[in-house]
Amino acid sequence: MTTAMAENEKKEEVKGGELLFCGVTEWDDVGRRKGSSEPNLVSPTRLRPLVGVDIRYVAAGCAAVHRVAPDVDGRCFSWGRNVW
Repeated sequence: MTTAMAENEKKEEVKGGELLFCGVTEWDDVGRRKGSSEPNLVSPTRLRPLVGVDIRYVAAGCAAVHRVAPDVDGRCFSWGRNVW
């Protein structure tokens, strides 16, 4: 194997990481309705279903309130508001 081939193989290695989440998790707190039943996440928090999953990246829109996170094995995890 040549050095160039070995370098190309290293570049194609896919690395993932741990997903941390923070922010508003209770829609009532951002002006839709009065009252709150759950606290918001004010510091980075691990999402229990994704602990130990190597996330490749997170796709999100600023107004979509949904997220899609593919892992290094090609599986996709998604979550969001789901009120429509």
